[in-house]
Amino acid sequence: MSKNVLVIGTGTIGEPLIGLLAEHKESLGLDKVIFFKRTPLSEERGKVEALIRKGAEIVSTNDAISEFHQLGFNETKDVELAYEEADVIIDCTPSGNDNWETVYSSLSQDKRFLAQGSEHGFGPFFAWGINNKILSDDSNKFLIASCNTHNIASIVKSFALDQQRNLTEGKFVCLRRANDVSQNDSFSPSPTITKHTNQAFGTHHARDVYELFAQEGKELNLFSSAIKLPTQYMHTLWFSLNFSNPIHQEEIEENLKNSDFLMATEKMSSNKVFSFGRDHGYHGRLLSHGVVAEHSLHVKENTLTGYCFTPQDGNALLSSVAATVQHYYKDSWKEKMKIFNRYIFKNI
Repeated sequence: MSKNVLVIGTGTIGEPLIGLLAEHKESLGLDKVIFFKRTPLSEERGKVEALIRKGAEIVSTNDAISEFHQLGFNETKDVELAYEEADVIIDCTPSGNDNWETVYSSLSQDKRFLAQGSEHGFGPFFAWGINNKILSDDSNKFLIASCNTHNIASIVKSFALDQQRNLTEGKFVCLRRANDVSQNDSFSPSPTITKHTNQAFGTHHARDVYELFAQEGKELNLFSSAIKLPTQYMHTLWFSLNFSNPIHQEEIEENLKNSDFLMATEKMSSNKVFSFGRDHGYHGRLLSHGVVAEHSLHVKENTLTGYCFTPQDGNALLSSVAATVQHYYKDSWKEKMKIFNRYIFKNI
């Protein structure tokens, strides 16, 4: 079997994912990392040059290839060839479901197709380390959980499920950044509340986490709210977990210390956490599922309350890589993923 990966899109998720795969393709046992860029833009010439320098190959639509050649990318090939050549296709656009209908459904179904969390319904949810067993199912389509879904799921797993505590209710407020630092559009000049469009779960964040765990037969009582804030730094999550029995502060601190998904920080502002990721993360991103502000943790009888920063897109990057590598290496994929331990921090 060839081991070729095609990433669709070069935006805030696609660009670092392409780099992550390309720079580590030898360690991951991949042959080619190919990326599809639809629009030739002279202002993004540097981005394309950097991705090619990391070892990725560029493709585009047949009618755009000549324009890429004019920009100096003479190696640009037809995406139709890449669709056939790739064994794993990762869609990093907001059109994953549409692309399934128009493109992917007509390709060989022996391939694995991955889409990002905004494309609800694309396939079963996957979050690296949270529900690895789902990759053993017969499905050839998986939905990579969103960054906030990763964070909430890791909070629930680390403080409730892994400790076999009976979680009676989980409430979450997603304090969302307005847009990415790389974007000019969609900035919110003032706090903007998100509607509670789901009667059972509030916003889609709790719904998505519920569905992720329900895939394993765990049905949880979860509710979420969201508000967009005028910042570009990071999402921040407020959480409150109620248990059937009393808990103790020391136990919670120990759970955080031993978590495989969460890192701890004494920092209490998102700009401090964000800047650490910029300086020490991969492509400026932290790759852990969440960063718990340890001084915010508060225990009262049977309730745990606290705040956790969400590494923007970073946690979803490793899940995309894990789902890719597992497709090829059923027995050794977890071992190959250890190459990324250098980017995982326990404390920042």
